Amino acid sequence: MEEHQPLFQAIKKSKSSSVARQSIAAALDAGAPEDSNSDSAVIDWDKYTIVGTSERLEKPYLRLTSAPDPATVRPLRILEQSLQRLKAKWKQDHDYTYICDQFKSIRQDLTVQRLKNPFTVQVYESHARIALEKGDLGEFNQCQTQLKHLYREVGTGHINEFIAYRLLYQLHTRNRRDINTLLRELTPQQKADPHIKHALAVRKAVAEGDYHTLFVLYHETPQNLSSHLMDHFVMRERLRALRVMCSAYKATGFSVQFAAEELGYRDSDTSDIDKEGILFLLSELKVPVKTLPPVDDSMDLDSDLQRRQVDAKGALAILTARLNEMTKKIDIRGQI
Repeated sequence: MEEHQPLFQAIKKSKSSSVARQSIAAALDAGAPEDSNSDSAVIDWDKYTIVGTSERLEKPYLRLTSAPDPATVRPLRILEQSLQRLKAKWKQDHDYTYICDQFKSIRQDLTVQRLKNPFTVQVYESHARIALEKGDLGEFNQCQTQLKHLYREVGTGHINEFIAYRLLYQLHTRNRRDINTLLRELTPQQKADPHIKHALAVRKAVAEGDYHTLFVLYHETPQNLSSHLMDHFVMRERLRALRVMCSAYKATGFSVQFAAEELGYRDSDTSDIDKEGILFLLSELKVPVKTLPPVDDSMDLDSDLQRRQVDAKGALAILTARLNEMTKKIDIRGQI
């Protein structure tokens, strides 16, 4: 209560004063408290909720520096039209910088009008999916965090799909506490959902160090954007797997083909070995590879990768150092 006293006093003194307007704007930008009761020291935010009158379908996102002006805020009717236009533009142009800015503007208009309904859920889900496609985990995390609360309040939306995303995101950030909390909250029906079932299998494979299964799951994601989230931690897991392999085969080494098969370097459509991918990985990591002489002149792709042998003993220290760099605590900071 004490931390809101300056804002409360400013509003009490003069609703139209610049101090009050700036204070309200700051609180709205940070996220206004949801709780309201009869305590006179608790701000009744419903009293300051506005209804927009702007007819603009598109407008840039600007961080609030004063109380929102209804003339610059779009009502629900206009926001619904804006979302349809954004979806069409995204399919046509794929200009993520512009689309992201417009989505943030819509989200802000929803926030200042305290609109929490199925349309609000649709906006955050749409923005989250587009952010995932473009690898923008900051915006994705902002959206999925809000969706967690919206699902509880509104009760509609693609809840299981985004629970799966949340679990995969937590695997990326290695947030064990949140993972355990999420697992405890899952119902038997949710665990049977294809999206969540796949994410749970990924978590199990990571936890148990079952890398073969993990990379199979990487290529067999449901019809959603799970693979885009896995993209952010699959390299870390490939390094962990490669280090385990080097430790196990330290005395003998192993073929590059074996590494490619175990690390999931294959084309998702044809199942062919991704020779370029595995060789690029080993080259980037500076993993020592030696080439054995050919048995004969007729050599196919498999025999070529078979002849290339990873120096497991020489690679161990290199992989350990690189893995330590990659597994430092991840801090994903979002925007609004």
